[in-house]
Amino acid sequence: MEPECLAEAVRRTAARYGMDLGRPLVMVSGGPDSVALLRVVLDLGGEPVALHVDHGLREESPEDAEFVRGLCGRLGVRCEVRRLRLEVGANLQERARQGRYALAEEVADRLGLRTIVTGHTADDVAETVLMNLARGTGLRGLAGIPPVRGRVERPIIERTRREVLAYLAALDQPYRTDPTNLTGKYARNRIRLEVLPALEGLYPGAARNLARAASLAREDLEALEGLVREIVETRGEEIFLPLGPLLEWPPALRRQAVRLAYSALLPGAPPLGSTLVEAVLGLAEGGEGTRTLDLPGGVVVAARGGEGLAFYSRGDPPEGQEDIRAGETVAFGGWRISASGVGDYDPEDAGRAEVAYLDAARGPYGVRTVREGDIIRPLGLGGTKKVLRAMMDRKVPSDLRRRMPVVVGGDGEVAWIPLGEVGEGFKVGGKTENILRLEVARIP
Repeated sequence: MEPECLAEAVRRTAARYGMDLGRPLVMVSGGPDSVALLRVVLDLGGEPVALHVDHGLREESPEDAEFVRGLCGRLGVRCEVRRLRLEVGANLQERARQGRYALAEEVADRLGLRTIVTGHTADDVAETVLMNLARGTGLRGLAGIPPVRGRVERPIIERTRREVLAYLAALDQPYRTDPTNLTGKYARNRIRLEVLPALEGLYPGAARNLARAASLAREDLEALEGLVREIVETRGEEIFLPLGPLLEWPPALRRQAVRLAYSALLPGAPPLGSTLVEAVLGLAEGGEGTRTLDLPGGVVVAARGGEGLAFYSRGDPPEGQEDIRAGETVAFGGWRISASGVGDYDPEDAGRAEVAYLDAARGPYGVRTVREGDIIRPLGLGGTKKVLRAMMDRKVPSDLRRRMPVVVGGDGEVAWIPLGEVGEGFKVGGKTENILRLEVARIP
């Protein structure tokens, strides 16, 4: 392909998707796609900075790095080389991909570059679509690789690998070949070496057609996501789908809502497979009580009977205790507690579940997560009650109880269960001299 033709085609792609190629960070492995991308950005008048990531996994890795340095030197492009240390093991390719992007974000931030560009082509999109189809994906997987995701842009994504090679040949531009790409060790390689050539033989232009189909699927996906986004709520550290609206929708929209909630919590993760999506929806239809399911990426989905589906990242509850001081706000485990000294007790305000009035003299106060054995003397009860039991009586979902904050007094006794009981010993009475008002809210 003539250099001018490819550059003009990429210019149209950049304009269509609002790409900024003025001063991008170009990820350059030394292979044909990334080398062509660097040359095209220069052809279009950009002032790129090149980043080469040396994974150190092949004997040829130092030679790849030297090739990129030499190429950038001849083109007058600043070159950054970083070494990524990886242990050989499971999911090596995915860990390498994540490491590359993390390094790219770091370098781009340090150099003040707004965009990171990669050399993905239409063939890469076709390969991804075929892989996702074989795994049993939904519409998100069929949408393939997006032209733009956050600050990452893919200017040559509408061009085929054949066009890229023709462009490099016209420039007499050499490039590096990774021998591992020519083996059938990885699934993507087998699709690239065996499946796509077979499809091209049956249907010439198959790679471009698959990429075009992915683009159409992506437009459909955006339309569907627009429909379901109205019920996807952010509640502190959770993404929540209320059960009522969810079950009123047809199955296609329910599935899309689940996928959107998962991707909202874990952006950039591989699409949630159809089997898992159906398993999540099965939880929603399971009746009363709380049921949980582990999803990839350390995500948990909890079906809270009659209420909805909550997606959150599995992790240990916050450790330790944070101090609460008048005039300050403390953030703790997805909650925000605001404290203020007040002159009078307001019974109407104190009646709100998210507010507590406490005797300031019983402080200093702090916030921590509930512990096994915690008890409270609820106001007016005349006895004690286990805090976990109090939460259960209030129908706090079982998966949330050990993640909920409690406010404790200076002696460590539970003074208030946010959204619940106030301890008898901390109440505001006629002889209370200083009053501490607390208000709790989920962090949006």
